[in-house]
Amino acid sequence: MPFFGLAGLAAFLSRLIQQQETTSGTATATASTPAGAPRPAAGARAGAKADGTAAVPATAPAGAGPVEDVRKLMDIDIFAIEIGYGLLSLADAKTGGELLSRVTGVRKSLARDKGIVVPPISVRDNLELEANDYRFLLRGKPVARGQLMPGRWLAMNVSGSKIRLKGVPTVEPVFSLEATWIDAAEKKTAELNGFTVVDSASVLITHLSEALKSHAHHLLGRQEVQQMVDHLKQTQPALVAELLPDLVNLGIIQRVLQNLLRENVSIINQTLILEGIADFAPLSKNPDDLSELVRRRLGLYFVPEYESRPGVVRAVTLDPRLEQWLAQKVHRSPTEVGLALDPATARYLLEEIGRRSAELVAAGQPGVIVVSTEIRLPLKRFFESSFPRVAVLAYQELPAATEVENAGIITPPAHLQRQEMPLKAAA
Repeated sequence: MPFFGLAGLAAFLSRLIQQQETTSGTATATASTPAGAPRPAAGARAGAKADGTAAVPATAPAGAGPVEDVRKLMDIDIFAIEIGYGLLSLADAKTGGELLSRVTGVRKSLARDKGIVVPPISVRDNLELEANDYRFLLRGKPVARGQLMPGRWLAMNVSGSKIRLKGVPTVEPVFSLEATWIDAAEKKTAELNGFTVVDSASVLITHLSEALKSHAHHLLGRQEVQQMVDHLKQTQPALVAELLPDLVNLGIIQRVLQNLLRENVSIINQTLILEGIADFAPLSKNPDDLSELVRRRLGLYFVPEYESRPGVVRAVTLDPRLEQWLAQKVHRSPTEVGLALDPATARYLLEEIGRRSAELVAAGQPGVIVVSTEIRLPLKRFFESSFPRVAVLAYQELPAATEVENAGIITPPAHLQRQEMPLKAAA
């Protein structure tokens, strides 16, 4: 009997210990993660979305485990703004910061003017940046950066004033204008002498707007194009039915729209663009060919942006002999078009384009070159990386009432004129 008693006592103690361990483990888990509390995602950072919503970690589903956290690490923002700790006040609405609301305003402006819906833009701090630095990221890759001086104003000498302001000299980040960071005492002096004066937040917003325009074609994916087509189907069902899927696929429409945005042509006239694609698709399925043909229909809408005065485009032109020679050097492939030039001619063209366009910009006019349709796109692609702001228009794109005022002619380089095979004279 004593043995049975001891055995029973041992079994009771063992059961009691197990119950205590179970209770302790449950209490620990409950204290660590209260029921219904969200778990912070791995790598989550403090910040906010430019649509006004806070960029807070999402709640992980029960049982998701480490795999779900790893997947979140692969999520990247399509476009983001990173700021140094010295600029945090610009994004803090509690202290009067208007950065988030103004970023939202930029997105609305691009939708209204360019016809592209920019996804929500994340604004976050980055301790690796200098205190007053900021940068823009496209899918995680930095594409532009700048520096601000909070509490000061940026004065840009756009009128050619001889007055020297007291402040910190700098260069305006968008148009590379000479500028000065000034304090409140110097602001009135600057304005009276013709300087353009803006606050630091406006500098960032202007830079952001131009950066989004420059990279708009990278923001337009197939999903965005599908949403555009679905929206258009509500009012233009016959057009969409004719176009898809028999004439073209979604990828071709995307490429055409990207080509237009790449050269700062608005795609707000979506019906007109898709009608052009539907009309010309039986002739060619090449997106470059289609976008060139569509541009002719859109000329009435985008050419006025380059007018120096109503009905007049002041532009650089090419000597007809040089145009004829360049037309023979056009290289086309199923995916790209360009000019196959020797180094000497390429260097000469870049120097001439840079010099001539700089003269137009110095006179307060847009840098524009007008050429024939055959070489318009190849020429643009040739110097696009060197002079992205210089526009190339084709004569066939100009509205009937628009005149071209010649601002200079680029003639053939001397080494081409000395070749044994002379250039044909213009008819």
